[in-house]
Amino acid sequence: MLCVLWFKWQPENTSRLLELWKEFKYPEEVKLISRYLLIGRHMSVAIFDAPNEEAILRITYPFRELGVPHIAPALPLEEALEIMEKM
Repeated sequence: MLCVLWFKWQPENTSRLLELWKEFKYPEEVKLISRYLLIGRHMSVAIFDAPNEEAILRITYPFRELGVPHIAPALPLEEALEIMEKM
């Protein structure tokens, strides 16, 4: 399942978050596609492929006290258009 994660945090958590990011490893079963920092927004974005909800929890749980993770499943636009045309 392709997912987009955006993570919002309060400025006072930035130092703790940076330390956690340095140590954090994505679970082996997750294919990380890319990560971004939205400059000046106290927000990061990650795009990854996860096999199940448990894998998603392994990504978000370590950050639970530092901010709010938001996750949405995603489809490539062309694939989504094909599916919608069949509906």
